Amino acid sequence: MGVEIRLEKSLTDEERIALFGWGENIFGVEDAMLRWRPKEWHFIVETEGRAVAHVGVVQTSVRVGEREISVGGVGSVVSVPEARGRGHVHEAMRRAYKFMCEELKVEAGMLFCLERLVAFYARQGWQLVEDTVEIEQPDGTIAAPLRVMVKPCGAGVWPAGKIEVGGLPW
Repeated sequence: MGVEIRLEKSLTDEERIALFGWGENIFGVEDAMLRWRPKEWHFIVETEGRAVAHVGVVQTSVRVGEREISVGGVGSVVSVPEARGRGHVHEAMRRAYKFMCEELKVEAGMLFCLERLVAFYARQGWQLVEDTVEIEQPDGTIAAPLRVMVKPCGAGVWPAGKIEVGGLPW
């Protein structure tokens, strides 16, 4: 058995535990106390029949200045510790981006990440957004406390301007 990447609409309880139940604060953002949007699609990387990495996707739109832009939101990106350094997340991200652009027909991919992960995503062609990004939380609209990166589809260019997510981050 080799490496397989599956696209699913949901995760099984077993996959959820394997991917997200191996540690505390695995995404490093629990102290921000943010509420997150559930993912609509799940790219699951399996080796030897076991889920070892994951990339979640949502389809949504954001307002940039006066323009509405369709985006594929990437979130819940994880690799279990024993599977790191093998390119699993990189390949799942590549497939997720292709799916978002070709199947969902969005204008760009967009993700939220910690500062320490900016270089990781930049190596995959994601661009850091320097404009203000506003997200919704139960108590109202706040400035996103995480870095935001985008990757336009095709020859598209991400426009400048304040970004209003208009809902929970993903």
